[in-house]
Amino acid sequence: MLFAITDIETTGSYASGNSITEIAICLHDGHNVLHSFSSLVNPGIPVPRFISTLTGITDEMLRDAPAFSEIACEVYRLLSDAVFVAHNVNFDHSFIKAELETLGYRWRPKKLCTARFARKAFPGLRSYGLAHLCRELNIVNRSPHRALGDTLATVELFERSLQTAGEEMLMQMISQRNSDAFLPNHISEDEYHSLPEKVGVYYFYDNRGKPIYIGKAVNIKKRVHSHFRDAQGNKRLQDFLREIHRIDFHLTGNELIALLMEDAEIRKYWPRYNSAQKKKANKFSVFEYIDQRGYLRLGINKVSTSISPVKTFTSIHIAQRWVKKLGEENSIDMRLLGFPGTSDDMLPAKEVHNELLANVLSSYKTGAGNFIFYSTGRKEGEYAFVLVKEGELRGFGYIPGEVQISSPDILENWLQRVPPSETNTSVMRSFIENPRNLRLIKF
Repeated sequence: MLFAITDIETTGSYASGNSITEIAICLHDGHNVLHSFSSLVNPGIPVPRFISTLTGITDEMLRDAPAFSEIACEVYRLLSDAVFVAHNVNFDHSFIKAELETLGYRWRPKKLCTARFARKAFPGLRSYGLAHLCRELNIVNRSPHRALGDTLATVELFERSLQTAGEEMLMQMISQRNSDAFLPNHISEDEYHSLPEKVGVYYFYDNRGKPIYIGKAVNIKKRVHSHFRDAQGNKRLQDFLREIHRIDFHLTGNELIALLMEDAEIRKYWPRYNSAQKKKANKFSVFEYIDQRGYLRLGINKVSTSISPVKTFTSIHIAQRWVKKLGEENSIDMRLLGFPGTSDDMLPAKEVHNELLANVLSSYKTGAGNFIFYSTGRKEGEYAFVLVKEGELRGFGYIPGEVQISSPDILENWLQRVPPSETNTSVMRSFIENPRNLRLIKF
């Protein structure tokens, strides 16, 4: 079996919009290097200054170098009948595959990642980056960040890993058709395979322990896999994968709690890769109250867990515009919606006004009365619940199976409160209309 141990240098970190500046390939039979090839490559675009500083490769060096199209036939010949081997293999694979496919070559190799192979051979190291492994294993890299230097270092790493882990492990990794090659470099196979295939919320953490993405899933393992699949060529996804150092999760028992927990956790941490949540946090709420004369009114205040909002907004001005529009469209006296008037004389009849405003607001409330969404919990002998009291979403929790629910008040001891938001209000409306697999108990 032949192994094409390869390294490339590029103009950037993702294949779409960037190009190869240097490539080196060593054909290896599992014992020795049989043939070596290396070449600078004219990318057809300027090399960014920081890349030149890192690699030493300049525009002047590449001016007379061949374009990839001029060496593609030789590259394809070397790679076509060999297992493709590289350190963080998906990076190198994505660039070479893109270049070859542009020229009409179809290349679908078996792959082997030496970072993952080294994890099998030398478990427990702090890092599996090539530079760190070279220091740990006393591998001399005479030209770091140059294709041939990194390739020769990877050859020695491959040989040392093979000697330690054995040929059986090597063949197992290849015969699995790279089932774990999609994983980010810092995530081990054991960590990924320990993920449950159950409903819950999952977290991706960076090297400082800060969450950079939070999501919910009916099947956590399957959803996590979808993040990592087919990420090559996309800059945002490749940057995302490089930053993931740890995965964690919380089981929730049902999808409703997963949705509520996801929303609350995102609003607590604001992870940088939760792009759908990039809009500003809602800081102001419109709420209803009864004044001293018995009139139903609307007020605007900062969002608070002690006040059940009719609707929340990112600014007080947007909230005011919404209330004004609501009053104008429904012919509600603006003085009773918090807007100034010349006098409180000649207000509409209290009963008429209160009924009108209550009917208008009913469509914005989570629901009426007291009720509980109920399902099996995260484990045997436990039940999960979501509590809505007096039309307000109070939160969720988990109770032992032997507890008898005679009223909503009993659940307060196990309740985890949920901050109000437009998202969880919308989620609750959806489940009220269609409880799906949840049991709905009304009081």
